[in-house]
Amino acid sequence: MKKFVIISIILLLIGGTAFGFSLKHYIDVKSEQNKAVEETDTDAEKEADQQEDATEADAAPAKSLADGDLFSANYDKAKKAIEDMSDEEMVGQLIVGVCSDTDTGAEDIKSYSLAGFLFDSEAFSGKTGDEVKQSIAGIKKEAKVAPIIAAEEEGGERTTISGSEAFPENVYDSPRNIIASGGLQEVEKTELEKATFLKKAGFNLNFAPVVDMPDSSDQIMYSRSLSDDQKVVGDFAKYCSKQVQAKGVSVALKHFPGYGTIPDTANEEAQANGTAVVDDRKADDIRNKDYEPFKQGAQEGAHFIMVSNVVVKSIDASHTAALSSSVHKELRDLVGFSGLIITDVIDERDYSAYADGKDTAVAAILAGNDLVLSRNYSTAYTAILSAVNDGTISREMLEQVCTRVLAYKYTAGLIK
Repeated sequence: MKKFVIISIILLLIGGTAFGFSLKHYIDVKSEQNKAVEETDTDAEKEADQQEDATEADAAPAKSLADGDLFSANYDKAKKAIEDMSDEEMVGQLIVGVCSDTDTGAEDIKSYSLAGFLFDSEAFSGKTGDEVKQSIAGIKKEAKVAPIIAAEEEGGERTTISGSEAFPENVYDSPRNIIASGGLQEVEKTELEKATFLKKAGFNLNFAPVVDMPDSSDQIMYSRSLSDDQKVVGDFAKYCSKQVQAKGVSVALKHFPGYGTIPDTANEEAQANGTAVVDDRKADDIRNKDYEPFKQGAQEGAHFIMVSNVVVKSIDASHTAALSSSVHKELRDLVGFSGLIITDVIDERDYSAYADGKDTAVAAILAGNDLVLSRNYSTAYTAILSAVNDGTISREMLEQVCTRVLAYKYTAGLIK
């Protein structure tokens, strides 16, 4: 009997132990299953969130309108004006054409309702000073909305009308040469003289100053730039943004994010290969040095910043700066610029390889530019209008960008 009891107890202990192991195994397995389900759910939620974020990012304008923006005091006026505009007229306000013929320009600014023109030196070839003014007045008269009338008067090798047969008495040396002989004050004095001259001739925007900072004569933009001293160039950007614009001529700081120390050979290779110039510098080096003049100008109210056609590999290796939403985000968020962003000439070369399969003008608007600078402006107009019609460019984006352009025109006194 005693032996039977002992055996029974032993069997009970063995059974209990086995049950305990089975129960623990069941709990562990169930726990792993629950964890796997939770992780799957979490991954699915993350993926759904990422897809939603991507969709929202694709649908959202690059820069929404906000109180405190450079032109926000005139947003309401601009929105009111847009109510009476057709899609075709709004699309035209996103384009500044490069004009070589003022007669054709007068017809085209009306046909395409362009935001305005940048005139090259050929536009006024053979004209007297009075004829230049008459040509500009004729274009203004044909425009549906008061137009941007822009020159590129950097001084030195880049000029629109100074030193021409129309204005032989107005000759301006390059800022680099002037600062070498007369210092920064002489450069600033010259910029004021240029602004007064341009205003009298009928212009309201100068595509200058160059605030790139090369440090050697074998680098792009050396002859067209002022200095490699960050403080000097920053002070120059501030001065132009405040004092030159006070003369009634807007400035366009260029070329964001900065050509910096890119060698001339890079441009020569790009031209030979039909590609964009590539900047191999580290992002932080660019941000810490090249951004500073743009920040200084933005703080003083520069109306425009021009974005380059360079591929900045450390920020966006797949797009030129003008076609990169990442570069535009840095210009808005890191530089703090809320004025008008304009491309460099978008069809200077074939940049379609950097446009994600879209027309380059359309890609430029989607990237965050307010204005596209184009020689083939009729082509750009057709492409952007088609993108609006098929929804590639949303109506919200079209209206917000057009609002900012018109608000600038009110702020600068182009629209009375």
